[in-house]
Amino acid sequence: MSNAARGFAPRSLLRLVLIAFTLVLLPLILLVIQNSRTLERVNRLAEEGMQSAVIDTRRASDMNDLALDMERAIRRYAVLEAPELRLHYLRLLERYRKEMEPLLRVVDAGKLDATLREQLVELVDLAQASGAQIRERVSIFDAFNRANVELDRLAREQIDVRINRIRDQVAEVRRRMWLLSGGLGGASLVLALLFTYLIIRPVRQLEQRIQGLGAGVEPDERPISGPAELVELGERLNWLHHRLRELEAQKLQFLRHLSHELKTPLASLREGADLLAEKVTGPLTAEQEEICELLVDNSFRLQGLIEQLLDYNRIQQVQVYHQPVELKPLLEESLEAHRLTLENKGMTVSLEVDETQPLADNHRLRLVLENLISNAVNYGDEGGDIHIKAKAGEQEYVLSVANTGQPIPEADRERIFEPFVQGSQERKGVLKGSGIGLSIAREAAISMGGRLTLDSTQPGWVRFELGLPGHGNKEPVDE
Repeated sequence: MSNAARGFAPRSLLRLVLIAFTLVLLPLILLVIQNSRTLERVNRLAEEGMQSAVIDTRRASDMNDLALDMERAIRRYAVLEAPELRLHYLRLLERYRKEMEPLLRVVDAGKLDATLREQLVELVDLAQASGAQIRERVSIFDAFNRANVELDRLAREQIDVRINRIRDQVAEVRRRMWLLSGGLGGASLVLALLFTYLIIRPVRQLEQRIQGLGAGVEPDERPISGPAELVELGERLNWLHHRLRELEAQKLQFLRHLSHELKTPLASLREGADLLAEKVTGPLTAEQEEICELLVDNSFRLQGLIEQLLDYNRIQQVQVYHQPVELKPLLEESLEAHRLTLENKGMTVSLEVDETQPLADNHRLRLVLENLISNAVNYGDEGGDIHIKAKAGEQEYVLSVANTGQPIPEADRERIFEPFVQGSQERKGVLKGSGIGLSIAREAAISMGGRLTLDSTQPGWVRFELGLPGHGNKEPVDE
């Protein structure tokens, strides 16, 4: 964001929103006011033009009628010489004059103006003549009527010109109104986009930091650019990230220390249990042998739990090597470790292993296989089947470990991969699990650039699928 935009952004989100609404609405309000005034002006122009056109047209028409009436009145007066006819003629003449003056002020009659005024003088004189003289001079009305017809024509033409001019003015006003509407509408749009940017940009920055927080990516230490509330929220996210890192480091340190501290007394416990089991201190009764066997079994169980804690800690820190790995020996080694349990439960194991070597870390792949096979053996049905299949695909090397048994509930299908979380299913083996086996397996798979997922699409089977990269870079990669 530029310095100008940064300086423009208010420190409060509420103030920024209020300013945004005000400035975005202001051009629209101005547009409404200006358009109202423009429409009022257009309406006034049209009203005045129409009113003027109607008045002038009516005057021109009235003058023609008055001219005819004047001619009839003077002809009757010439025959009858009645004083009331002469008076009527003079009244018509005066009405004609009153209609002519305002019409000639708005109509450019040119020479016709002088002609009509001269003819009016003659028509006034005609009222003073005798009947015989009137009959001799009455032909003046022919020229007078032609002049009135010509004035009517000029008036109509000039009225048409004025109407066209008004129409052009209305079109110009309309054009300006559209330009103004476009300008103010564009200004509102620009302001809306500007304030949307000012509000969305810090929100997007917060979203990126939240995603980075979930993915464990190092956060951007630069402050959020925006209102004070969002800046403060960004600082709290940075604090939360550092706090989570501290807690993660403390957790790993605790697991490391706990594992090593437990191994020392466990070694002494196992040594003592072995000495008792070997009857070094003397013969044992049946009850004592049973207790000694219990001590040995639980010491092995405790050793397994400690080794799982060490594996979980090692997965977080140890360097990852990508190299071709022989898969079949690792599978046979893991199955051999569970041979007695498989025989006791009467389970059948089938292997379909592709000769292609996946690209993996030997130690981590062994951890994944041990946990998946252990999970299948301990949770599978007695007398059930375990099917292990590995095949190289176009994009990755896929290995699946499936066992017949009770399906995993939908609510547990993702939680079982979390550390120290066990599903609601009952473990069918002798020993209870620690809840970190699948978590170790998934962490190891991800660290090798692969994936570990649960496939519940096959009824009656619980199937875990491990995807590993094919042949590629064999260089060690720091996790």
